[in-house]
Amino acid sequence: MKRLLLIALLFLTAAGLTADKKESPEQQASVIEELKQKVARDSERDLCIDAAELVRVLVEQFDAQMNASKLEPAQQTLTDIGTYADKARDGAKNTHHKLKQAELTLHKASRRLADIAQSSAVENRPAIMAIVKRIEAADDEILDQMFKH
Repeated sequence: MKRLLLIALLFLTAAGLTADKKESPEQQASVIEELKQKVARDSERDLCIDAAELVRVLVEQFDAQMNASKLEPAQQTLTDIGTYADKARDGAKNTHHKLKQAELTLHKASRRLADIAQSSAVENRPAIMAIVKRIEAADDEILDQMFKH
């Protein structure tokens, strides 16, 4: 009986966590704004990891905008993705704080964005792939920085 209750409790908890993953566009916009403010006032120590996290969130926003056919905001989001990937790379030059986590986050973001590019219209792919290359370049530089010391 206790086992059954425990299994039911674990299942409900897991279901609740999965339901929380889907954010409304308003919630996502507020999270992005908070992260942008955090990156703007971050110390050199946290800049890399926070900018990488912002890139990850922006990639998901870009996907939502593309799916909703909001091409102009999606283009701005794509530009922001490249900008913050560069900030993550620049932040890695002066610190070694959470570089592995930042590198993994950027790697996943570049893979996700490449997947989005493959499912998007052919005329949109070159612009998206250019940003993927920027993220990968930042990722590679962070990886080099990790093994430098």
